[in-house]
Amino acid sequence: MDLAKGKFRVSWGRVLLAAPFFALLVMFWAIPLFQGMRLSFESDTLWGDSHFVGFKHYLSLWGDPRYWRAVWNTVLFTVATVAFVLGFALLAAHALRLCWGRIRGPLTFAFMVPGLCPPTVLALLFLLVFHGKEGLLNQWVVQPLGFETINWLSDPDYILSAVVVQAAWRWTGFMTFFLLCALNARPRDVLDAAEIDGVNAWQRFTKITLPLIAPTLLFCLIYLVVDCFAQFAGSYVLFGGSGGTNDAGLLLVSYAYQKAFVGGGFGSGAAVSLSIVPWLAGMLFLIAFAPRAFWKGGGA
Repeated sequence: MDLAKGKFRVSWGRVLLAAPFFALLVMFWAIPLFQGMRLSFESDTLWGDSHFVGFKHYLSLWGDPRYWRAVWNTVLFTVATVAFVLGFALLAAHALRLCWGRIRGPLTFAFMVPGLCPPTVLALLFLLVFHGKEGLLNQWVVQPLGFETINWLSDPDYILSAVVVQAAWRWTGFMTFFLLCALNARPRDVLDAAEIDGVNAWQRFTKITLPLIAPTLLFCLIYLVVDCFAQFAGSYVLFGGSGGTNDAGLLLVSYAYQKAFVGGGFGSGAAVSLSIVPWLAGMLFLIAFAPRAFWKGGGA
């Protein structure tokens, strides 16, 4: 924009460079979104003409116990995965900083390998780990410790844990890499000054390190929350598209899949899919504003 003359100047070169991105955004995000919204207001007719049913599919979710079970499982899965991944990634990032320089790079790459693999490949690997009572986890860990074998994919007390471990294995390495970069970017003079002033290690971590890496932690947190709400491939491979015994591993995306592609109710499935948006927005709102409100109120 020309401030003196109040005119806009369009850089067509930049427009051409951005055009492919916006074209793909419209094609693979905007159009599917509006098609899904349209389906959610139409009948579940798979073949033939469908008709407008208004908010029928959305209203039916309120009385659907399987839907609320999927909501609870998704929230619990998200909280457990985020807590495990960020906690372990922060410890791993600190450990990598203490490693000898020549092995730090290979170790960092090794941590990132699970995140580079397709989720279905990792799910197949964990299918061998959790498979029945003969899985690798039972054979190598549970039995040598003298415990009874656990059917991880059939026992409702452990089904969701299997999905959490699989997701944590995939993303811990990537989050470790981001946090390692954040730790290395800390100004050394601030840490040295605190150490000279007699500030102990725990205080340096809580009062200096955490505030400095807070933006990176926030990025990792939002990324993980969005990915957890979109979790499908892992649970599909482990449970064959179902939610496992007593729906103990039923997640929202899996339930939308069952509604649309197993039950033939594309309208109902679209309604379940779009209902994820307010749940996800609510969690992101808490992440973005709850800590700020807490500190503004003096932690009271």
